[in-house]
Amino acid sequence: MIRHLLVISCWLLSLTGSHGQRTGQDSSAATGNERPQKARFIAELDQRFFYFKDRRQPLFSNSTSVWGGRAGFLLPSNIKVGLGYYFTNHDVDEPWDGHQTIRRRLNYATAYVEPYLFRRTYWELSVPIEAGVGSVRYRFEDADATLSRTVQTTVIPLSVGVSVSLKFPVVFNIRPIRWFGVNLITGYRYTLYDEAPTQRVTLNGLYYSVSPAIFLDRIYADYEVWRKKHRARKAK
Repeated sequence: MIRHLLVISCWLLSLTGSHGQRTGQDSSAATGNERPQKARFIAELDQRFFYFKDRRQPLFSNSTSVWGGRAGFLLPSNIKVGLGYYFTNHDVDEPWDGHQTIRRRLNYATAYVEPYLFRRTYWELSVPIEAGVGSVRYRFEDADATLSRTVQTTVIPLSVGVSVSLKFPVVFNIRPIRWFGVNLITGYRYTLYDEAPTQRVTLNGLYYSVSPAIFLDRIYADYEVWRKKHRARKAK
């Protein structure tokens, strides 16, 4: 699985690079893609719904929300790079390995690169590729809710996904509406290193996310237009 993820990641990056070489400096006009003139700071919230799996049975097949955020830069080459942080609490109230309840808290930080295949006026398509490191705290309880044992382990997750963002248009000449939209993302997370307390547990699995989006690059662009008009009025 790890080899497949690396092959897919390299192929997508090479596809993006060759696309940029073909279009050259005037790629924005040639392809219709929006591009920032210089690197722009970006920050975004990211709620993901993971499907945890059990190697023996679908005990962790139920989804759980993973909360987090990302911050970085959108480069003129239409590639986002940055860092992220995610966490979740996951409870399973089912008999398992002699315990009645398993509580799991996952925390991890990521570094990511996200090349855009398309950045159009009303939609975007990108490929987020992430590598991270973090910890998982397992809390096993008996049927009478007394603490049986607590185990903390280390994890190194990798993930590849596909992200689609839909951008709102200007309505009734209210430009701030275009700063917002909806983001949809789906992908697969593979745990390169996972000291699970038992081999029956894995943190690998599919994930998807549907969340509101704020396009800071559009805010920057509108601010620059406003600033130029403001300076022009003062110069008169």
